[in-house]
Amino acid sequence: MKKAIYLLFFVTSLICVACGGSANKNTAQNSDETTASQVEATTTAVEINEIDPVGVYEIMTAQELGKAYDGEDDEEDEDGYDSPQDCYPTSNIYATSRLAAQGNVNYDEKNLYDEDYQTSWAEGVDGYGIGEKITFAFNDVNAGFTGIEIANGDYASEDSWKNYSRVKKMKLSFNGEPMFILNLKDEMGNQVFSWDKELNVKDEELLREFTVTLEIMDVYKGDLYDNTVISEVLPSGCY
Repeated sequence: MKKAIYLLFFVTSLICVACGGSANKNTAQNSDETTASQVEATTTAVEINEIDPVGVYEIMTAQELGKAYDGEDDEEDEDGYDSPQDCYPTSNIYATSRLAAQGNVNYDEKNLYDEDYQTSWAEGVDGYGIGEKITFAFNDVNAGFTGIEIANGDYASEDSWKNYSRVKKMKLSFNGEPMFILNLKDEMGNQVFSWDKELNVKDEELLREFTVTLEIMDVYKGDLYDNTVISEVLPSGCY
C-alpha cells in the first residue's frame, strides 16, 4: 500500500514538473514575441525620418520662374522651364476637410496645385486641423520624386499670413506608407524639402502613378483664426 502511494506521489510530481516547465516555456515564448513586436514597432517609428527644409526661397510666379529658367545665356536649357504640372500631372487632389467659401474666396484643395499663391487651402474642422490630410494622386509622371516645396500659410496678404494658422509639423506618406516628418519654419516663402532617393523609382523603373499624402501634426497658431492654411504644394525633381 505504501509502495503504491509513493509511486503515485512520484508520478504526480513528474507531471507537475512537466506542466511547470511547459508553462514557463510558454511564458518565455510570449515574452519573446512581445519584445519582438515592441522592437518591430520601434524600428518602424525610427524609419520615419524628420527633415528640415534645405532652404526657404522668395516666392516666384510661374511666369517669373519661366524667365529665370529660360534665360538667353543658358544654352543647356533649350526647352525653358518645366512646371511641376508638366512633370507631375494630377488626376485628383482631395482633402479630409476644407473651410467653407468666404464670399468669392474659396479654400478648395485644388488651389494647392495651381501655382497661384493668392489662392489657398484651409482645413475646415473645429480647432487647428490636427490629423487633417491632403492627398495628391499623380499620373503619367515623367520625373523622379525627390523633394517637395510648401508655401506655408495664407499669402493673400501679410496680415492674412499672420492671422491664420500655419503648419509646424507634417507627415508625408508615399502610396500610403509614412516616409518623412516635415519640420516647417514659421516664415513666408517656399520651403524646400529634399531627399536622396527617388521615391517613385523601384528596380530602376519609374513609377508613373502614385499618391502623396500630407497630414497636419502640429501648427503655429494664428493671431486671429484657428484654421490652418497652406497656399501651395509643389513636387520637385524635374528641373
